[in-house]
Amino acid sequence: MLRLSYFRTMLRHVLYIMILHNIIFSDVTKKVIRNDSEFLIFELSITAKTEADLYPISILVGLPEKMTPQTTISYENEAPTPFNTTQKVKPGFDWVNSQELQGLETATLRLSPLIDSKNYYQKIKVKIAFDTKSKNYRLPNSSEIELLKNRIINWEVAKNWIIDKNKKINRMTSLQSGKWFQFFLSEDGISAIEFNILDSLIENLDESDPRSFSIYMGTELGRPINDSFDQPILENLTEISILITGEDDGKFDIDDKIIFYGRGSSGFNLTDNGIEWIQNIYFNSNSCWLLIPDNNQLRGKRIGDAIQPMSGVLIDYGISSHHIESDLINLQASGTEWVGNPVPSGGSQPIVLDLPNPKSGANISISARFRGHSLTETSLSNHQLSITYGSVNGNQIGTLTNWTGNSSRQYSTTTGSLGLNNGVNIFYIKNISSDVNSNPYLDFFELHYGIELKFSQNFEFLSPISNQDLRMSFSDQKPSDIRLWDISDPLNVLNLQIDNEGFCNVSPQFTNQNRFSLFTEEDMNLIRDLIPNYDYSLPTLRETNIQADYIIIGPDKFSDETEELLSLRNPAIYASIEQIYLEYSAGNSDPLAIRSFIQWTQEMWIAPHPTCVLLLGESGYDYRNITGQSTILIPTIQVQASRTYATDDLLVSIYGNIPEVATGRYPARNEQEVIDFVNKIVTIETNPDYGPWRQKITLVADDAARPEPKHGSINTGKSHTLNSEQLASVVPSSIQTNKIYMMEFPEVSDASAYGVVKPGATEALFNTLNSGTAIISYIGHGSPYQLAQEKLLDLNRGDLSQINTGTKLPLWIVGTCSFGHFDDPITESFSEELIRSPMNAASMVVSTSRPITVVGNERYTLEIFETIFENNSVSKEKIGIILQSIKDGSSESQYFHLFGDPAMQLPMPFDTLETLNISSDTLKTLESANYFGIQNSIPGNGYGHVILQDAPKTVTREYEISSETYSLTYVLPGATLFRGQFSFTGQTFNGAIRIPEDISYSDDQASLLIYISDGENEASSSINNIYLSGGDASDDNFGPQISFENEVGTKLEYGDHFDIDGEIIIRLSDPLGINLTNETGHEIIIDNLSTMNSSTATNDFLYDQNSITTGTLIYNTNENLIHINVKAWDSANNPSQKEIKLFGSSDVGLRIYNAYNFPNPFINSTQFCFEITENVTLKVDVYSLGGRKIWTSNHLNLDAGFHTIEWNGNDTYNGNIANGVYIYRIKAIGNSSTVTHIGKCAKYY
Repeated sequence: MLRLSYFRTMLRHVLYIMILHNIIFSDVTKKVIRNDSEFLIFELSITAKTEADLYPISILVGLPEKMTPQTTISYENEAPTPFNTTQKVKPGFDWVNSQELQGLETATLRLSPLIDSKNYYQKIKVKIAFDTKSKNYRLPNSSEIELLKNRIINWEVAKNWIIDKNKKINRMTSLQSGKWFQFFLSEDGISAIEFNILDSLIENLDESDPRSFSIYMGTELGRPINDSFDQPILENLTEISILITGEDDGKFDIDDKIIFYGRGSSGFNLTDNGIEWIQNIYFNSNSCWLLIPDNNQLRGKRIGDAIQPMSGVLIDYGISSHHIESDLINLQASGTEWVGNPVPSGGSQPIVLDLPNPKSGANISISARFRGHSLTETSLSNHQLSITYGSVNGNQIGTLTNWTGNSSRQYSTTTGSLGLNNGVNIFYIKNISSDVNSNPYLDFFELHYGIELKFSQNFEFLSPISNQDLRMSFSDQKPSDIRLWDISDPLNVLNLQIDNEGFCNVSPQFTNQNRFSLFTEEDMNLIRDLIPNYDYSLPTLRETNIQADYIIIGPDKFSDETEELLSLRNPAIYASIEQIYLEYSAGNSDPLAIRSFIQWTQEMWIAPHPTCVLLLGESGYDYRNITGQSTILIPTIQVQASRTYATDDLLVSIYGNIPEVATGRYPARNEQEVIDFVNKIVTIETNPDYGPWRQKITLVADDAARPEPKHGSINTGKSHTLNSEQLASVVPSSIQTNKIYMMEFPEVSDASAYGVVKPGATEALFNTLNSGTAIISYIGHGSPYQLAQEKLLDLNRGDLSQINTGTKLPLWIVGTCSFGHFDDPITESFSEELIRSPMNAASMVVSTSRPITVVGNERYTLEIFETIFENNSVSKEKIGIILQSIKDGSSESQYFHLFGDPAMQLPMPFDTLETLNISSDTLKTLESANYFGIQNSIPGNGYGHVILQDAPKTVTREYEISSETYSLTYVLPGATLFRGQFSFTGQTFNGAIRIPEDISYSDDQASLLIYISDGENEASSSINNIYLSGGDASDDNFGPQISFENEVGTKLEYGDHFDIDGEIIIRLSDPLGINLTNETGHEIIIDNLSTMNSSTATNDFLYDQNSITTGTLIYNTNENLIHINVKAWDSANNPSQKEIKLFGSSDVGLRIYNAYNFPNPFINSTQFCFEITENVTLKVDVYSLGGRKIWTSNHLNLDAGFHTIEWNGNDTYNGNIANGVYIYRIKAIGNSSTVTHIGKCAKYY
């Protein structure tokens, strides 16, 4: 009979899995049909339920070469969309993001299922043909496998196409030894270092040969690093040409100087198309380096003489360029755009320029850029700007600039009729808009004019003629120390000779036009601040003999605090941001130095290469601290687009938009926060809090009624819950899924902006977090400080203080807008505060840095869940690798960030039980059942937790929007019928459960979930095909027994004292078990009779180990007085209740409370009653009023708590005593102290 039952159980289990396989996965599924070196054929099936299902589908494909493969797409099963899609219809497919990724050529195939706005294809079949020409391939190393195996659709074949590259160690990894001095240039121009500056810093300067001196800058010569992808690793330093006067004698004498052309951080760059201003958004001055080498035989790079032609086109003027850009405000507090002052409606802004020696008749080019802005955020103002010269009402230059809204406008004009002054010239920008809200900002103003070639002033100029030899004619008397340098190539400046008549012939260099600097030594920029850095020649990160799996990038000051984490992640390395700047951007604080460093680790370090990078420090948008509020420690990348945003992805995206490695950020502000974070990680990984909370995930969904339709469509409102249902469908059956859907909670009016809150949902969320859940997912509306319009969570309300998870630290996956907005220096986002909470709130947080579309949010959140629970199991991958696998190079994928350590794993059991069975496939109410199984995860003794959960229930909720009634259908988890514990030894385990009378009586199946652990290992499984039915009624009419204990098991009675630092334990016992269903009217209720508040405590009850009749729940309070009434029901729905009043005590040590005798007076006998606070040895003595001892009890060893000692009323010799009053003494001897209590008793008869 047992075998037959077992067979039927297994058969139903198999059938259930077969059914489940077809429904649990998302509504966009893919099936690989063929995968080999010739073809990849796969099929996509789409069932549109939400907008996300119609979103273009991205598939990352591994390729044998860079060329896009031949692709054939066939579409089938045309169907109408079940709703009005809001997406732009782009039917067809395209290949995007072609890039190398971990040594493999890849490309992303993007397919749209949409035919038009009303129809879509339910099936798409893709055939890709590969050209596998013979190439130098190699097998992937472990880091490449880890990063690629879960994201390349054809990995099993593509892993054979890893490109075999030789390291190109042609980048300078070490520098010449000597005395290195750092200095900074804020502007382009001629600079000099004089003898007296060096003499004050270097002893025995006369022993150094100046011919060996050299000056270095970063490869970009002060400008920001090129942000294009797939760039070669550049030298950290490049030597520029310099002039040292008087160096020929091998001595650096008092009148000698080092003269050079240097560039600041911002300035004009000469390009093939002319001259272009580069505004540096990252740093204000250029880090430069002077080397006085130890080896005097070395020779530095010097300015050479240009080869000058015999003649050329005669010119007497050049082009002088002026750029005004005052970065004062970032209007969006995001992105890279900074603007200057506004030009309000009816107002004007003067632009004052010093323009010496203008050439009459030469063209003047003026350009400007403006950013539209309105004084009121709700309006789109009309702007009308004009530029005049000489006065506000002067002649207008060019045409009127007219536009509406907050977009930018470019102004450009060329004129030759202004009649510029020799000296100060004033231009005016006027806002003549009649819209009083018009308030546009000036971004920059730029002017190029013809300047006469005169010796009277130092200046830079551009040749007005391209691609021809020139003969420049300078007027005025030629000074004896005048110099003319060709600075077209700032790296290789050339000296030009001017003859005594003021002529200079020059040939064009590699650009269309040449650029020159005319100067005398009197007007050079003197470098006065040289900072010694004698160890600069010794790199620590730009090496080739390093192997590490894990990198922490943080400031120097955090290094010591991370040692324990580095040891945990070994092989690991701490790369200080200061050292990265020194070795990869010449000391400039350029964020892209991080990318160059990461590229070096991937190309030059020993394989396997790093896979995870932890960014340790706060970030922001204000790189240059313009606001005075910037707190950037580790920069991020600000993206200036139609929607600006911050992303850490671009710090590690080397060859294309898809990041090369996994990243996480911990936004530490100080050393203590680093200590707290490291302690949290080390505790989680070395001493995890094992328990059934690790078998539970919680899905939270915003409701459908608010704030739609003002902030979206009706379908948008529904999508939050429907998408959470999609997430639930991919969760393995062995994981308990808890749902907090805000549709289930009533609204309560309040004084907030929207007028309602849902405190029941908030309480449910707090209870879930505090009791423990491995993952908490939220889908819906949000902001950096709040979840849901109804304030499900509100940072400003102090909700963070209500979260007390202890070491049950969950992963948060928050699919909403800006919950992880981490780059605002003024306020902190919820994600930042969650991860910073010391040993509380979160182990990791995945959320977005900016507002995200509903469709993007749903798609990427679903992809995260599909990766976590791939193949119907729990992924063992690091969370950073999991998040990285959904990065497809799109901007919205770049919004998602991990706050926490990317190398951490999910706080969930990865192992499953070998077998799990139950004694019957149909369980009846009020009966017990046995479960049994085999496990191979725990070698010795272990403990387990068991949950019996009723069948899920489908509900339909109605709601109103604008007087229209809508409905939403979804599935809620079934009630918990049993929650218990068991112990076991060895491979086999078994236990019992009790089924209450309150079941759903559904035709659907219930589930049994098992979690086991030994404090070092864990595993879980479930049975999901259990049928429940009604059983025989019970004759039992008595409710549960209710008692109270302290944490050491001492019983507490009405009037007792309790330790306010301890716990009060409520024990419930009943032969039929306790009702845990939480059905209305059958909950475990605790009424606080002091505050008259009630709370439901059903979910806190847990049966004792190996028991189905008795269990406990903990009542936590910080009150000095507990006065409560507890009501509970047994499984047959018989109620009981009990009241207790307890007094809190904060005294430390031994105390006697509530000592008395009863009855008093007594006739024959009496009891001495008392309460003690510690375990003691105790006796009672009775004395006459004269002091004669009448009676002594035995020495008793008593536990802490309430006790009674019986006295028969006779003396020590068992003789009668006379009527009268007697003194009794209770003496208690504890471990470290002795206390007594003296009272009076009387005998009368």
